[in-house]
Amino acid sequence: MLGVVVSVPVKHGHDVLAAYRDGSVRYVNFSGAAVVVDDAPPTVAAAARELLEQGRFLVGRIGPWTEPRLPPVASGDARLMVLTPSGPHFGQGPFSALGSDPMARPVLDAAFQLLNAVLSVADKSPPAVSK
Repeated sequence: MLGVVVSVPVKHGHDVLAAYRDGSVRYVNFSGAAVVVDDAPPTVAAAARELLEQGRFLVGRIGPWTEPRLPPVASGDARLMVLTPSGPHFGQGPFSALGSDPMARPVLDAAFQLLNAVLSVADKSPPAVSK
């Protein structure tokens, strides 16, 4: 597995959080502000590993996407994408539906934990989000 990318809706767009196998993390706020973590402190590294672990769990239950590239995530929808050598594996739908889905919810929970860890160590960041 190469990484996990989570896109969640916010008032004026989407926030995107990505954790990669090499331990790096990227967060892009809907406003365009970004946080890049290449040498993660222990709290961020642990949260990133948990998101990757939840991504591995998801890959074991859904197959790779083999259709043409999807359009950007629609307003109000979320996308959970696990990047693998065999192609992306993903779930997408209304945020409320994914939040109550037994396969998607652990990924979202891990993503929120990682986001809060990233924002807590960033010098200048938007306020932390809560579920």
